[in-house]
Amino acid sequence: MFTLSLDGLKALWQANLFEVPDSGLLFFGFRGCLPATPDHGHIFQKTHNLTITDVNYQNPRCTLGQANFDDETFAIFSASTVPSFKNIKKAKQRGGKGTNQLMTGFHPGYTQGWHSGSSPRGHRAFRMEGKLPIRRTADDLDYDELDRVEYMAPYDNIHSAWSMGPEDSFSSAGCQVVVGYPKCKQRHNRPNTGPWANFYDNAYSHHQNKFDYILLNGRDALSASAKKPASRIRYGSRGDLVRVLQEKLTEQSFYQGHIDSQFGQQTLFALLDFQQAEFGKNAADGIVGPITASALGITLNHS
Repeated sequence: MFTLSLDGLKALWQANLFEVPDSGLLFFGFRGCLPATPDHGHIFQKTHNLTITDVNYQNPRCTLGQANFDDETFAIFSASTVPSFKNIKKAKQRGGKGTNQLMTGFHPGYTQGWHSGSSPRGHRAFRMEGKLPIRRTADDLDYDELDRVEYMAPYDNIHSAWSMGPEDSFSSAGCQVVVGYPKCKQRHNRPNTGPWANFYDNAYSHHQNKFDYILLNGRDALSASAKKPASRIRYGSRGDLVRVLQEKLTEQSFYQGHIDSQFGQQTLFALLDFQQAEFGKNAADGIVGPITASALGITLNHS
């Protein structure tokens, strides 16, 4: 178990070169990390305790959070940021179609709206806007660097997990889902329940109707708890180091886009191509850590 503060979160996001707001509400997620006290995590406060766990695609093994920069507090919720095993198994038979896993990074613009609005299970949620990088698996029943990367609009919304808790099953084909049940026709419009009810109420009562979302891994959260997060360049990063990355990839003929200091689609695929050529396909994670930085001649910032 470890304790995380909003200052630690800010240091982590800065280490990843993410531009976060000075006010308002921001969504964030950690894959492979759970609230240590899930019944109290949904309360906005200065610190929260979390614990590292394995992702098994059977149960919710992740955390979704809401950072409130207006009063410098945050809340956390038991969740899943990966698809369920049942959906992965079905998708594998279709070459990976129909199910995906969102890659880590800074993903802007989740808006208040409907998830599966025409279905009896349709409910008010937060809709993904625009295209984002995802992985699809066609060879096995999990996601790793060997799985193909696509850049598209998979409509991986943030919604209810249809789940009782971290030991229960959950429903997702790639969406980010919070434990609990939604208000919907299938449930005869009974109220939202569980952590989902709190997550929903916090955001729908806020003056914003659009929320940025930062997804990282549990090990990143652990590093933030010590306030010594490692510097990384990844999807959604911005700034001078991204410009240097683009220049280095251009020099080696992997990047043909504009040098704009923004880590987007073209930078991601250029970096994946470089990593595959330099280290092999199973090492192409699309993230500039110390080994990739050394191979490119880039000096990462130190926190």
